[in-house]
Amino acid sequence: MQPPPDPKDPQKSRPPLPEMLGATNHPFEIGPGTTEIQLTLQAPGGPARSTTESKPAEVTLRVENITGEKVAPSFIVYLNVPQGETPTKYPELMAGTVGLFGLVESSHPDSMNGGAGLSFKFNITEVYGVLIASKRWDPRNLKISLVPTFWDVPVPRVRVGRISLYFQ
Repeated sequence: MQPPPDPKDPQKSRPPLPEMLGATNHPFEIGPGTTEIQLTLQAPGGPARSTTESKPAEVTLRVENITGEKVAPSFIVYLNVPQGETPTKYPELMAGTVGLFGLVESSHPDSMNGGAGLSFKFNITEVYGVLIASKRWDPRNLKISLVPTFWDVPVPRVRVGRISLYFQ
């Protein structure tokens, strides 16, 4: 939903709406070890179309509806890590950390959010710029690596409802 125009300056342009360029089709599980997801992207066709010639004002990655039955560690999210490489060797490609404090409680159907779990939104504009500058951005495909942080017991499986990418 777009904000209403500025009453003092109705001609002032509104910020563009975010446009989703890609999303996972089905929920998936993450757990011990690195989980890699390929996100198929489409060229912007709506409000973000003008950003294909220039850098978008904001690029966001959403990790939504994370649920689980056991306490789990945080996961670090990396983008387009070169094939066969260890994601932690590329801190410039880190999108953010999915902190799972409250995972079990938010996954319960009687919780305030009806069991929808946890959701996160990362501003990855800077990482996008690094990928463009290093010629590692593929406008048709985004590789997402989810790496669990240290955990002194076996890492349980956690379900992710969706990951999506937005340009604005």
